[in-house]
Amino acid sequence: MSARSFPARRIATAAALVGAAGVIGLGMAASADAAAPAKVTVKVTQKGNYTAAICVGDILEARCADDVGKGQTRTFTVAPPKGTAVSVRVVVKGGGSAEKSVAGNKSQLKFETAGSKAKPVVKQV
Repeated sequence: MSARSFPARRIATAAALVGAAGVIGLGMAASADAAAPAKVTVKVTQKGNYTAAICVGDILEARCADDVGKGQTRTFTVAPPKGTAVSVRVVVKGGGSAEKSVAGNKSQLKFETAGSKAKPVVKQV
């Protein structure tokens, strides 16, 4: 093999891989559209005697609200792919954290945070 054919072979191989990835990507996009995730509204009420950050997410992304005090409710919208979980996490300022994950197979989910500053809890209601 000559020194000139090696770079050409490398470029041809790379082009073939990119082309194959594009075809696979198109197939995945078509199947992803058919199983598009449904939106889930998640309400979290903070009932603990502390101030915390509350985060709600799925396997693709999460959203957080900071400085949530006792008695306050925050509403989030996530779009978990079918068969994946929705997670709610509470992170207490100057304290502990807790998390709860449930199947995102409903259009609405409700959670409460409670417990102490050192040992918060998250529960589905």
